[in-house]
Amino acid sequence: MVVRSLGVVILAALAAPARADGPTPYVPPDFMTVAPPLPAGENGEAAWRLDLAQALQIAAHRNLGLVVERDNLHIADLGITVAGAPFEPLLTAGYLHSSAFEPPLTSVDGSVGELFAAHEDDWQIGLAQRLETGTLLAVNLTSSRTASTLGTAVAPLAYRTNVSVSVVQPLGRGFSLDRAVPRVAILRAHIVSDRERFQLVVAATDIIKQTEDAYWDVVQALYRHDLERKSQARAREQLALTQRQIAAGTLPPSDLIGVQSTVAQHELSVVSSEESVRQSWDVLRGVLNLPHEEWARPILPVDMPQFTAAPTTDEDELALALANRPDLAQADLDVRGAALGVRVAENEERPQLDLGVTAAVLGQNAGYGQAVRQAAEADAHAWQVTLNMSWTPLMRATRAAAEIEQHRHQQSLVARTQLVQTIWLQVREAVRTQRSAARLVAAAGAARELAEQTLAIEQRRFLNGTSSNINVAAKQEELANAQIAELGAVLAHKKATSSLLRATGRLLAERHVELDMRR
Repeated sequence: MVVRSLGVVILAALAAPARADGPTPYVPPDFMTVAPPLPAGENGEAAWRLDLAQALQIAAHRNLGLVVERDNLHIADLGITVAGAPFEPLLTAGYLHSSAFEPPLTSVDGSVGELFAAHEDDWQIGLAQRLETGTLLAVNLTSSRTASTLGTAVAPLAYRTNVSVSVVQPLGRGFSLDRAVPRVAILRAHIVSDRERFQLVVAATDIIKQTEDAYWDVVQALYRHDLERKSQARAREQLALTQRQIAAGTLPPSDLIGVQSTVAQHELSVVSSEESVRQSWDVLRGVLNLPHEEWARPILPVDMPQFTAAPTTDEDELALALANRPDLAQADLDVRGAALGVRVAENEERPQLDLGVTAAVLGQNAGYGQAVRQAAEADAHAWQVTLNMSWTPLMRATRAAAEIEQHRHQQSLVARTQLVQTIWLQVREAVRTQRSAARLVAAAGAARELAEQTLAIEQRRFLNGTSSNINVAAKQEELANAQIAELGAVLAHKKATSSLLRATGRLLAERHVELDMRR
């Protein structure tokens, strides 16, 4: 069985003496140097001959999980535009009309019992712009038309125009020389966007790893099916040989039952391996997000399982991981975001101190055009300076808020340190797994060669009459298990290599997968 064969492989690996001139180069068996055949009944002409690079590119563009992540990235990018809303120009406009018939309030306005008419139309338009320094610039044009019969009215009909320019600059809360505090919403939106960008890389790395594993699982299933068919063929050859020897009288008829039982067991294994092939196809089709009409098409991988030892050290791989892991870049962004929160909270402890300067020109006349011209001449003008301050002297809430943000910043630093520790453990495990897989490949190759030799010896003994069908069947089973174990060891090493690349954040680069960041 496979377990027994793996036990032989492990013992061979432990017992193999070390060579002074390094390990012997691995030579794959013949069955791993050609593409595996499809199961019986599958249309080979309609088969999709797929290489690994093509599979990875399809998964990178069509996997549904990555479609969702791209959409999340687009949403995060739109969030940057939304966060910049306070710095967009603001246009305001308004109109007011009022009419009144009322008695005079004072004797100057008129006498008791009289009613006076007052009609007023006011309209205004303004443009405001907040700068990234927190400065608020505003330009306002206000015009009015007043018609009144009151004795205190300037004129029965008067137009008034006012053009003002104002600047308000926060000096305390809401101000920082590097513009970080006024732009905090935009900076946070950029952090969210960058984090989503790295999250897309994280998700893509997982999908590429799943695709690669699924691809090699198809390879393994097809090769195993081929090995099962070859084992079945060997069992049938042994059955034919046994029948000839029984006919010749060199073997008793009772030996036929054992050989027939072996053939039947191999037929069951072939049927089971066919189902494993079809199941592995479905897993790969699902990762690639193929259209349902293409699921009936058999997939024939064209990449052969190869083995190349790649010695490395934990320290070298950790350095690569610290430079390339996208989740570590996300942790750095979390630290930046938490530090920004501390800055904002500390800025909130300052008093609100706003300096304002306003300049205005005015015009008034019986005609609107004359009022505008008078304002343009700036003979009538005004200006004012304001300084407004508000402050909560106890500052209980603001100090508590600042302390909360400091704790969050400290937590983000601790979380990053924990992540580095986790990465270190993952890298060590990946290196150890790859190293162990490489040893198993060498041992499995040696075990398979020994199984081939022992089967040949046992078959010669059987022809000489010094062995039995039971012994030959056992040796055939050992060879089949050794071949399956060697195939599994080679593919396990390939999966271990991709796991190490994922642990160091280099899987996408090594597989030449370029992500499309657009939806």
